[in-house]
Amino acid sequence: MTIEILSIGNELLSGHTINTNAATLAQALLPEGFPIGRVTVLPDEETRLKKGIEEAMERSSFLITTGGLGPTGDDITLPIVEALYGPSKQSIANPIGTAPGAFFEGNVPLIALPGVPSQMEIMVPEVLKILGKYVIEKHYVSPLYVCLIPELDVEPYLRTLEKEHPGVTIGICPGAGVLSLYLHAADPKLFPPVEEKLVKRLYIHLFSRKDKQIALALQEWMVENGKTLAVGESCTGGHLAANLTIHPGASAYFLGGVVAYSDALKESALGVQEETLKKHGAVSEEVVVEMGAGVKKLTGADYVITVSGIAGPTGGTTDKPIGTVWAAITTPEKTYTGLIPPRKTRKTIIDYSVNYLLANLWRHVAHHIEPFSCIA
Repeated sequence: MTIEILSIGNELLSGHTINTNAATLAQALLPEGFPIGRVTVLPDEETRLKKGIEEAMERSSFLITTGGLGPTGDDITLPIVEALYGPSKQSIANPIGTAPGAFFEGNVPLIALPGVPSQMEIMVPEVLKILGKYVIEKHYVSPLYVCLIPELDVEPYLRTLEKEHPGVTIGICPGAGVLSLYLHAADPKLFPPVEEKLVKRLYIHLFSRKDKQIALALQEWMVENGKTLAVGESCTGGHLAANLTIHPGASAYFLGGVVAYSDALKESALGVQEETLKKHGAVSEEVVVEMGAGVKKLTGADYVITVSGIAGPTGGTTDKPIGTVWAAITTPEKTYTGLIPPRKTRKTIIDYSVNYLLANLWRHVAHHIEPFSCIA
């Protein structure tokens, strides 16, 4: 069974809109045993769209379209599909939009969904119900999420496990300081012995079996242990706090943060000494330590993370090139400091710094590992 997503819209081809729908569908369907075999992007143009759907019908056994179901002139998906399948269809309710989805039976069943991401996402449970009736052979997936370990340190062991356990394949997807490991098998009973070995080998890096957001693992520990956290940010510009507060329940432990981007605000809001800034510069060990003391005084949090760096693309010097990021983690016992391993672009510097700091704090509270002792 090959499931293909047909993402429809000129805005996707032009790059003005990122194709989040395909990612959302793939992420929702894979854990339920329905892997996506192909994603195709098609334009809002009648001839090319019709031909694209016909070609997909030849190569795939189940189709899911997103986009082109609304009332505007370029919403032409539904009439084209009806011309290919016939007008008979099962309507799929859209509780937050005006364009319902539709299910067409046939040799190659097709589900048509709206392109608005929030509307498409809310209809995913109905997609799973329909797939469950048509897909006999399911493909099962078991995820594990690890942090602060290089991909090359994990990859050889994964291939060894595949040889030891025929029927299980393991995919690895690197991220900003996070590795997502996906076990694949036709029979979920094959997973436990492989999972047991992975957990035993990677337990100090394994932060979740459910979600690749390190913030959730940290939140769980903080709430269970009745501890609080606050942050002081410069180069990450609020991304650290945003990664914490995006998750429901964060108010149970996260007290808040200060984005002290300028030297003046570092002084006035966090109490960083003018002399320290002049002598060492804003991007320095001394400054993040004083930022931590200021956040601690301001919030009274049990744990504090502070960070200051040069994210680029300008501002680097010979002594402090772009990618230089100093950080501090203040615990009830002491303050730890370190340089975050450098990255090249502004986005990767910020994203990696956030995950690196959250992962270091999580490993410290969960496994008593000294922060900044891992250079992955």
